[in-house]
Amino acid sequence: MNISEAARLIEASPDFRLLRRVPAPSDWALNSPRGETRRGVFVDTETTGLDLDTDEVIELALLPFEYERESGAIVRVDHDTALSAFRQPSFPIPPESSKIHGITDEMVVGQNIDPELIRSLIEPAHIVIAHNAAFDRPMVEKHWQLFEAKHWACSFAEIDWKSEGLGSAKLDYLLWARGWFHDGHRALSDAEAALFLLTLLLPASGRLGLNALLECARRQLWVVRAEDTAFEQRASLKARGYRWDDGEGKRVKAWWIMTNDPQVELDWLHADIYGDDRDVTVIKAPATRRYSSRLWAE
Repeated sequence: MNISEAARLIEASPDFRLLRRVPAPSDWALNSPRGETRRGVFVDTETTGLDLDTDEVIELALLPFEYERESGAIVRVDHDTALSAFRQPSFPIPPESSKIHGITDEMVVGQNIDPELIRSLIEPAHIVIAHNAAFDRPMVEKHWQLFEAKHWACSFAEIDWKSEGLGSAKLDYLLWARGWFHDGHRALSDAEAALFLLTLLLPASGRLGLNALLECARRQLWVVRAEDTAFEQRASLKARGYRWDDGEGKRVKAWWIMTNDPQVELDWLHADIYGDDRDVTVIKAPATRRYSSRLWAE
């Protein structure tokens, strides 16, 4: 029995599920463009840790691609021009971080990333995408200011994975649920896998993943900040999708959420969290500041 026959047997059984490795971009089933195309770049990083203030990027991947503006169909992946490079941080990589991504001090010593090479890939892009832009965007902007001028989108937060019948927005889970796996925790591998996910049809709506993401990214969004909430309300806020901002000593601590309909959130906060109609801060969130540490700038 060959591998193909074994795979057919597994797929026919209700007791087993078959996972296939995410193919190389050269093997993706991409169609020729039928309309106006735009250029995007998928970004992923590996870092010394998870603290946006103190940790640093040690590996950067930039994967350029082209897509149809209207349909969201990805028509070309420029894997040959993709960037995958190390950067030596200003302090040793913590061992617990190395255990996750496998990058050691010996691998990054003396390494730096040419900002002009980054510029050549980022400047032509109409949009920059990351699977957790709330982490990757502040990280790259810390080292390379040119990322600040771009419109960003987040495939983790800006696709309604729950309504598509998927219980988690983590990349590994989204791939497994669709019958795929990849060798994760390195920047370019993760970028390829996340971009591949956007070429697939969503399981409930039947839309292309990138189409759904672009629709959300093109909407005007606002940030609603729930300040001065009771400690016992934190579970309700987290369950609704609010995130915690400690203020960094520059602003009032608050729970916050990004939404295209702030009135719905204001109504919910007044009814379920505060029990009164107090003023709640609402901030416009243009695509050039979404997910950035500059989000709170006046």
